[in-house]
Amino acid sequence: MNPLQQASVRRKIWYFGAILALFTISMLWRGEIDIPLSGSPRAASSWIHQQADWVSARTVLSQARRMELRELEQGDPEVAGSAIRLGLVGSRGLVVTYLWLTAIEKQKRNDFHELELLVRTVTTLQPHFITPWIFQSWNIAYNVSVEMQSLGDMYFYIARGIELLAEGERRNRRSPDMRYQIGFYYQNKFGVSDQVQTLRCLFQLSCMPPNEWDPDGFLAADKSVDLVAFRRFCEQHPMLVRRLRGDERRDRDKKSTFEALQTSTPEDVVEFLRTNRKVPSRYKNATDLAPDKQQFPALPQRFNEGPDEANPKEPVDDPFSGYLAARAWFTYANAIVPPNPVDAQGNPIPSYTPRPDEYDQFKYRVPRLPMLIIFRQGAPRAQHYQAELMQKDGWFDAEGWEIDARSDESKAWFTEKIPDQGGRRKLKVVVGTKANWSQDAWKRAAEMWRNHGEAYALVLSQSRMTQLLLDAGVKSQDSEGLFDPREPTPEQAANEAFMRRRNALAALFFYKQNRQLTNFPYYLGTSEAEQLPDTVQARKILWQAGQARRVAETAEAIRLYEDGLDKWKKVLIKNPTFHRSERSDLIEEQTFEYELEYLRLLVAARDKRVWQRGQEEYKKAVETVGTLLPFVSAATQLPATIQMDWNSGIAERYFSPFAGPMPLDLPLKDGRGGGPWIQAHVKHAVLSQQGIGAAPKQPAAPPPPQPPSGAGGETKQR
Repeated sequence: MNPLQQASVRRKIWYFGAILALFTISMLWRGEIDIPLSGSPRAASSWIHQQADWVSARTVLSQARRMELRELEQGDPEVAGSAIRLGLVGSRGLVVTYLWLTAIEKQKRNDFHELELLVRTVTTLQPHFITPWIFQSWNIAYNVSVEMQSLGDMYFYIARGIELLAEGERRNRRSPDMRYQIGFYYQNKFGVSDQVQTLRCLFQLSCMPPNEWDPDGFLAADKSVDLVAFRRFCEQHPMLVRRLRGDERRDRDKKSTFEALQTSTPEDVVEFLRTNRKVPSRYKNATDLAPDKQQFPALPQRFNEGPDEANPKEPVDDPFSGYLAARAWFTYANAIVPPNPVDAQGNPIPSYTPRPDEYDQFKYRVPRLPMLIIFRQGAPRAQHYQAELMQKDGWFDAEGWEIDARSDESKAWFTEKIPDQGGRRKLKVVVGTKANWSQDAWKRAAEMWRNHGEAYALVLSQSRMTQLLLDAGVKSQDSEGLFDPREPTPEQAANEAFMRRRNALAALFFYKQNRQLTNFPYYLGTSEAEQLPDTVQARKILWQAGQARRVAETAEAIRLYEDGLDKWKKVLIKNPTFHRSERSDLIEEQTFEYELEYLRLLVAARDKRVWQRGQEEYKKAVETVGTLLPFVSAATQLPATIQMDWNSGIAERYFSPFAGPMPLDLPLKDGRGGGPWIQAHVKHAVLSQQGIGAAPKQPAAPPPPQPPSGAGGETKQR
C-alpha cells in the first residue's frame, strides 16, 4: 500500500471514529443510553458516581420527563397524527394555514360536515397548540349549532363542539384553559342559551340509560300509552317529566326565557322520546356505559381534588344537569393552578395572580382567561346556578310534585273511573318525594362558598383583620391609595418593619379588590340564607302563588301571597346580608317583584278591601278639596277613569306588607332599623326593567282630587 493509500485509510478510520464518538456522545446526552456509573445507591456512591448522576439528570430525556415536554406526558398520543406531522417536515405551517382558510369557506357555505373534517385535520396537525381546539370547538358549539333548524341538530353540534374540546384536553392534560372552557360551554349552552328547556331535556336523555326511556316500552298492545309504565317513568325521572310538561316555571312570563315544549299529554312525551332516540349518549347500549372517550356529556376522569364530582365511570341521577357537569370541569381546572399563598402560620392571605417565578411551573399553570380569582370560583358558582335552577323549576323540599295538581279532568294524565257515575276523576300522583331538592343544593352551595372563601382569603376572622389593620397602620380596610404595587428595593426588602407593613397593606388591598371582583359577599350570604328551612318554605309558597295567579285561581293566589310574603319578611329580618348585600340589590329586586305581583292581583281582582278603602279615601280627598275650593264639584263617587290607578295607590299604601318602615328594634349594627324595606333606587330599576315610564300627566283643569301623599305616585307608573 503506497503512502497516499495509507493516509486515506487513516483519514477514514479517524472519520469513522469521530462519527462514532459524536453519535455515542449525542445518544448519551439525549439520554437514550444510560450514563456509565450513574444510578448507584447514595450510600455507596463516590464523587465520580455523584458526577455521573449529575450528568444523567441533565440529559435531554431526563429534562423532558421532568418538565413534562414529551408527548406522552402532555396527553394521549396519536401515532397516525405523529406520522403525518413528521411526513410534512417543514411544510406543516403552510398546510395548516390552507386547511384553516378552507374550513372558513366551508362554514360560509354551510357545509358543516366538511367543516368538521377539516377542523379535525387541523387539530391533528397542531395537537399541542390549544388555540385551534378552543376556537374551533367554540365555533361548532355556538356558530354552527345556531344555524340548525331542528333542536336535535342544534344539540348534536353543541355536543360535537364540547367533544372536540374534551379530546383536545386529553391531548393537553396540563391546560387549565381548556378544562375551564369545557365547563363554560356546559354552563352557558345548557343554562342561558336559546331554547334552553329543550336542550336541558335532551341533556337529561343523554345521561339516562336508554332502556329507561325506550318509547316502545310505554305502549300497550293497542299502541296506546301504558299508564302504569308511564307512571313508573315519571317516578324515576320527575325533573325531566316536569320540564317536558313545561307549564310551571317561575320565569315563564318572560318571553326571552320561556318556551313551550308542546308535550301536554303522555302521548306527546312518548313522541318526544321517540323523536330524540338517537341523541348523543353516555351509553353504548341499553344499560352499559360507553368507553370514556365516546361518552356525551364528556366528563373528567376521577381526580383527588374532586372525589364526589361526576366522572365517566359512574352513572348520574336525575338532578344532574349542565351546571353539575360544569362544576366537575371547573374543579378539575383548579387542580392545576397555583395554590393560594399562605402566611407564616399557614393561613391563606389575600393575593394577586402569581408571577411565573413564584410557583412551580412544572406542576402548575396560570390560565390566560379569566382573571385567576374569578377562575377559581367557577365550581361554587356552578353549584349556585344549580340551586337557582331547582327553584325556578319548582323543586324545593321533599313534598314533591303532584303531576295533575292544576289540571282539570280533561287534561289530567292520570285518572280513574268514578264508580256508578260514569265519569272520571283525577288521581293524586305525586313524584319527586325522595330528596330535599333546592334545600340540599343550597346547602352544598353554602358549603362550597365557605370553603372557597377560606381557601382564598375572601373571608377573614375579626382577629386577623384587626392584626392586618394594626400592621398596616390604618384604621379601616376601606383606606384608599395606600398600597404601592412596585417591587421594593433591596434596602426596603431587608427592612422587616417595612415589609410587614407593606404585606399588610397588600393583603387589605387585595382582600377588598377580590371580594368586589367576584361579588363573593352576595353569593355567600345568599346561599347561607337560601339553605334555611324558613327561606325554602317562603320561596315555595311564593312560587305556588305565582302558579295560582297564572291559572286565574285568584282567591288562592291572594291567600298564598299573603302567607308567603309574611314569611318572606321574617326571612329578610333574620338575614341582613341576604336582604341587603354589600354588592348586590338582587334580593330587594325580587322582593319588589313579589310585592308588585301581589298588589296588581289585588287591584285586578277588585279585592273588596282595596276598593272599599279606595272609595273612602277618595271621598275624604273630595271633601277636603271642597272645603278649600267651594266651586269644585262635591261628587264623591270614584270616577271609573281613575279607579285602577287610584286603587293601585291605595293597595300600596294600606295593603302592601312592605308599606311601612322596617322594625326599629333591630340590632344597632344592622343599620336597617326604621329604613325602607325596598330602597327607592331598587324600585326605579325594577320598574325600568319592566318597561314602565313616567306617569301620564293629569288634566290641567279641573284637576281631580289627588291621592294622599305616597299613595299613588309610584304605583301609577306600574
